[in-house]
Amino acid sequence: MSTEWDGLLDKDEHIIWQGAPTPRLKLEWDSPFHPFFFLFFTGFSIFWMVMASGAGGVFWMFGLIFFAVGIYNLALVHFWKRYVRQNTFYSLTNKRAFIGTDIPFKGRTLDSYPLRADRTISYIDAALPSIHFASRTNSTSNGTTTIPIGFEDLADGRDVYGLIRKVQEGAACALPSPSPPANA
Repeated sequence: MSTEWDGLLDKDEHIIWQGAPTPRLKLEWDSPFHPFFFLFFTGFSIFWMVMASGAGGVFWMFGLIFFAVGIYNLALVHFWKRYVRQNTFYSLTNKRAFIGTDIPFKGRTLDSYPLRADRTISYIDAALPSIHFASRTNSTSNGTTTIPIGFEDLADGRDVYGLIRKVQEGAACALPSPSPPANA
C-alpha cells in the first residue's frame, strides 16, 4: 500500500479501484435560462460602462465588477470546472469511496463516504457515466438545493458501479490470500 494512504485507511481496508473524471470541456450551466440571463447581464454592464465613461472620470470602472461576473458565468465557468476535474481523483476501497481534489484557494482535500448497504447508489448512464452515492444540502434564503456527490464523468463507469455494488453487498474484492511458499 502506498505511503500516502498510511493512517487514512482502516487496518482491514484496501483500495480496489482508483481513477479520475474525464477532464473534458463541457457546458456547465445549471439551466438553459442561464446563458440568456448572463448574456443580458454582461451586455448591460458594457452599455452602462460606455454611458458612464461619457461623463468622464473613473465612475465607469464600477461596471467592471458586473462585467467580470457576467463573463465568468458565460464562459469562464466551463474552463474552471474543467480545471477542477483535472485536479480531482477518486478511490474506492472495500468500505468507502474517496474524492480528492487539489485546487487553488482550497488546497488539498480528501472526503470519504461509507458505502453501507442501506445507502442509495444512483447510476447516471451517459457517454461518460456518473455514480452518485451521497448528497449535500445548500440552504439559502430562497430555499434548499440538494447537490449529488459521487464519481463524475467516468470512462469505466459501468465497471465502477459494479464494484460499488459489491462493496455494499460485503463481497468487495477481498484481499487475495498469500501464495504458499514454493518449498512447502
